[in-house]
Amino acid sequence: MNTKKKKAVNMMNLEKMKQRKRELRLTNQEVSERSGVPLGTVNKIFSGETKAPKYSTMLALERVLGMYFYRDHTDFHISCSQETAKGYENREDYTIEDYYGFFRRVKTELIDGKFYSMEAWETRHQEILGELHYQVKDYLRKKKGGYRVYLPPFDVRLDRDGKTVVRPDLCMVGEGKYPDRTGLNGPPDFVAEIISGSGKDKDHGLKLKKYWNAGVREYWVIDLAKERIITYVFDGEEMDMKIYGLRDRISLKIFGDLEIDFGVL
Repeated sequence: MNTKKKKAVNMMNLEKMKQRKRELRLTNQEVSERSGVPLGTVNKIFSGETKAPKYSTMLALERVLGMYFYRDHTDFHISCSQETAKGYENREDYTIEDYYGFFRRVKTELIDGKFYSMEAWETRHQEILGELHYQVKDYLRKKKGGYRVYLPPFDVRLDRDGKTVVRPDLCMVGEGKYPDRTGLNGPPDFVAEIISGSGKDKDHGLKLKKYWNAGVREYWVIDLAKERIITYVFDGEEMDMKIYGLRDRISLKIFGDLEIDFGVL
């Protein structure tokens, strides 16, 4: 991309951000207070003095402005309003081509042809996920060499029908399953989802059924708001469900000798 075109892209994104700030009737001071970004940095971004803000800064502004930011191959920030993206959720005829054409960049999942927005991660979410990943990874490294564990972004094309792509918080893939550069065709062996609010209906209901029907062997829902963990073990048409506290030690049933200690957090 030549210099003139880069400048035009930056100006276009800046104008979108300014327009969004006007729509929300926010001052630079209010944007700073709500995002945690220093006022001086906010002033420089909206004046155009800062041409390429840090990605972490843009993610902080994302929550305040209600816009999605991502990097494309040119390394420049592009944006769209969340309302624009969410407006597409009313349709139920989207395909994997739509997902990879645009929606993968804006934190969505495709389930049965319909797009669903994903929750923003809170600090507690990251702490739980990090510890879960560490304990699972350590176990696999020592005892189960044929299994691999993945974190987002990792696309699970669950039904292989071109209408469902989910992005679990953590999933485990066993022998005979071969992920490609973006994810996996078909079900993982184990899936864990961490929820804190708006995603509970999707993860407890819709995704539970999808994972069960697709052939996932074990599914955990870690509910931060209710301080509990619900585990589901699937065996054909049979399902074994158990409920634990958020500081319990929980066995991963597909292995038998792997116990996750949530009490260390």
